[in-house]
Amino acid sequence: MNTIISPSRDDHHLALGDTGDLAHNPAAVYLASLPSPHSRRTMRACLATMSHLLTGQADADPLRVPWYRLTYAHTAALRARLIERLAPATVNKYLAALRGVLVECRRLGLMGADAAASASDLKAVKGSGLPRGRMLSVGEQAALMRACADGTAMGARDAALLAVLLGCGLRRAEAVALTVGDVAEGSVRVQVGKGRKARRVPMPAGTRLAVAAWLATRGEVATDAPLFTSYDRRPNQHGDRISDQAVLHILLRRAGMVGVSTVSPHDFRRTYISQLLDADTDIATAKQLAGHANVETTARYDRRGEHARQRAAEKIHVPYFPSEIREG
Repeated sequence: MNTIISPSRDDHHLALGDTGDLAHNPAAVYLASLPSPHSRRTMRACLATMSHLLTGQADADPLRVPWYRLTYAHTAALRARLIERLAPATVNKYLAALRGVLVECRRLGLMGADAAASASDLKAVKGSGLPRGRMLSVGEQAALMRACADGTAMGARDAALLAVLLGCGLRRAEAVALTVGDVAEGSVRVQVGKGRKARRVPMPAGTRLAVAAWLATRGEVATDAPLFTSYDRRPNQHGDRISDQAVLHILLRRAGMVGVSTVSPHDFRRTYISQLLDADTDIATAKQLAGHANVETTARYDRRGEHARQRAAEKIHVPYFPSEIREG
């Protein structure tokens, strides 16, 4: 594979170095600034792929790449290479990670302001592919919740977790960050959402019941205790806050029990937003409930399909006055 920065006699290649002091490592500082373990894993994977493209080394460590040596010629070539391989939205996510590291290069004094601005002056990639994910049918939602009704404490926890995802549309990182005190008064208080924006989301009746049943199973706990805890048989693990990766494992386990396939945790969020829109909730309100920055993002979550568009069309009144057609 060709590297973007090729070895040459005048030493313009990008050689890997030591990780050094992580407090002054731009990639480490950028990743530490992200709000959740999930986003840190996602962006580190993006940086790892770009490190591979830049250096030609399959196992290139982003923390060892001298990002401060990148110029516009390098980053433009990297953007072109990414476009060859990935969908537009994915490329833009990679470029966001790259810009984030370059910003930290400037803040740490590793790059001048002009050099950092030039290297990060990359246009977003336009275009879109088919939307990812899907909306869960009512039958699938019921089957997943029924799979949790097994009379066990773990079942009560899983039912509450899935009910919060379905009924409040939380990102899985937001769900695992909840405390017991965050679900008081019939709503969910999301204290640290994406972009560190707090919001409060009302709980529908089914979600309130599922959460109440789980709290009754838990017994009396402090309001600052994690809402969703692990059920590991190892004593030192019992009662720990579950991870966002554990949400995926819980979902796949319950889905496997009832034969629901091709589903992801984010499909619960797509389902929530689609159902809000199907219930004639205005998109501005749906945006606020979902914690999106703009309505364009909310619209991209709509998975209702042709049936919803036909229903919308039937609400448009077109006056028509039939008349007999005279012959001759």
